[in-house]
This record gives sequence, C-alpha cells and structure tokens, in this order.
Amino acid sequence: MLTLVPHWVNVVILAKFHNPTILNPDFLERNAIVPKGWKTTEVLATPPFATIRYEKNIVILLDQERFEIKKECKSFQDNYEIHGIASKYVTILPHVPYNTIGLNWNLSVKMNEPERFLSERFIKSEALQESELDFLQSYIRLSFNVDNAIFNIDFAPGRARVTGEDYHPAIIINVNFHYKGPFSIDQIILKINQWKAREDFFKNIIPKMLGIQN
Repeated sequence: MLTLVPHWVNVVILAKFHNPTILNPDFLERNAIVPKGWKTTEVLATPPFATIRYEKNIVILLDQERFEIKKECKSFQDNYEIHGIASKYVTILPHVPYNTIGLNWNLSVKMNEPERFLSERFIKSEALQESELDFLQSYIRLSFNVDNAIFNIDFAPGRARVTGEDYHPAIIINVNFHYKGPFSIDQIILKINQWKAREDFFKNIIPKMLGIQN
C-alpha cells in the first residue's frame, strides 16, 4: 500500500517589478491578506528581498521577480490557507504584471531501497547492463500537458520522516503545476483555486506511475 505524505505546499507567482519594500506584517493585516492576530517568528525587510515567517508554519517571501507563500504540513487534511492568501495578495496589487504561476507540493513515499526501485521502475535495465557502469541512483523528471497547465513531477531517492518517527528511506516527490501568462487578476485567482483539483489529480496518478495501487 502506498501512503503519500505531504511535507510542504506553496504558491509561486512571478512578475516583473514586485516591490519587496511593501511586505511587512502591518501591510498584510491592514489589507486583510492575513487574519488579524497572526504572530510572526521572523521578519526581514530589505529593498531587494523580504521575508515574513508566522507561527502557523507559513512563510511569505518576496523579491523583485518572485512572490512565494509556503506552508509546512503533516497531512492532506491540514488547512493550507496559503491559496486564499495568495489570491488576496494579487487582488490588493492588481497593477503588477504577473506572468507565471506555480502550484507546488513536496511529498514522500516510504520505500526500502528507493534507488533500486526508481531505476527498475523507470529505466531500462538493458541499457544499464550494456553500459557496464556501477549504477548508484536515478533522478526522474517527467512533464505532461494537463488541462492548460504543465504538470511536472520529480522522483528522487532520499530520506524523510513523519511525526513521531525517525528518518527513513523514501522516494522524495516534487509536484509542480506550471501556468504561463500573462494573466488578469481573475485568471490568477481561477488558477490558484484549482489547487484542490490538482491535488486530487496527482494523488490519483502517482500510485499508477509507481505501479503501487492502494
């Protein structure tokens, strides 16, 4: 049985002329981008780069080309919150020329010998045998066109942990849904709001890719 474990989820919005100097807790709270009373654990503000980290395991980063909001999570039942915050941010700043959107997840699957599993699943063994090289591990990157987005998925061997357990061998999976603009504000919000459908899509497709059906 395959159990997908999420570790973090984020939204990335690229643009020309983001303004990092505006990013501070007061600005976000005053414009109802984040709820009142959220406590920060780190605030860094410089002309080229700004970071705000909240107790809720949410971090917002902004430079002149990239807005990112990220949340560390433990399960798919977590209330991510970040997608609504990203939508409110672009609504407050509609004049910025946004040009690219990324919906991203970092996941893992517990797996003994993940290096061997990935090579046997995705790479022709004949080619490896003919090379006569001592194979160590493989990194798999796949891309697909899916419903007006580019679906990118990476599989790599590594180590991961879930709450209450030590680190264990695992397949590390990075999922990205890439949208190329330019966009209107309504288009951005529409694409961000697709996050749940995108999540359901990869939760269904990854077991098939790995050949492990639940």
